[in-house]
Amino acid sequence: MNTVELYSNLSHQYPDVLNFQEPLWFDILKYSHTQNIPEHTCLFRETEQRSNFMWLLEGTVRVLKHSPSGREITLYRVNPGELCVLSIQSLMGDHKVPASAVAETDLVGLVMNKLEFDHAFDESKDFSRYLLRYISQRLGDVMQLISEVTFQRLELRLACLLWKLFTNEASNSVVITHEKLAHELGTTREMVSRLLKEFEVKQCIKLARGKIHLISKDMLEWFTHI
Repeated sequence: MNTVELYSNLSHQYPDVLNFQEPLWFDILKYSHTQNIPEHTCLFRETEQRSNFMWLLEGTVRVLKHSPSGREITLYRVNPGELCVLSIQSLMGDHKVPASAVAETDLVGLVMNKLEFDHAFDESKDFSRYLLRYISQRLGDVMQLISEVTFQRLELRLACLLWKLFTNEASNSVVITHEKLAHELGTTREMVSRLLKEFEVKQCIKLARGKIHLISKDMLEWFTHI
């Protein structure tokens, strides 16, 4: 793929790069390459140092944190047009990344290795300012997650997650396991199952194998405000 095609694909998902005016930026793109990554691939693990930077063109990446006891919690997801802030932090600071990342779907990315990233960050003011601005914006999302985990009851967090899933699917049914919900929330499957059963008793949802049906939208919304 030539530089013009790379730039076209990149700017479609990351329109801010259209504002990059430096000729150097096009030279940097020459050393980037597209990469196809299969679903379920581990992109990086905790304690590893990042060796490349990726603009995500297709697919979804889940970034998660493991506890010493074996639990995991979803920190955030990266979709096309977004960046992985922990990857950027690792690349900029030359230190190990404090989380793991997995391809939730097949991915297509535009990849720069560490040397190319350093060159781009040092020589392109447009690129470095863009990254710093992006990190600043996403910091608010991280603080929101910390606030939810620290101060909100699990019952409320589960109700909000279900509400989000039903809304995103635009359906009264979502295909998801109790274990996956637990991973999203950083708790145990047993705790999630107990709360889901309470929601079912109150005729908010109906449980099925690997699936949850919405019974009362008003009742679920009520749980998101308690």
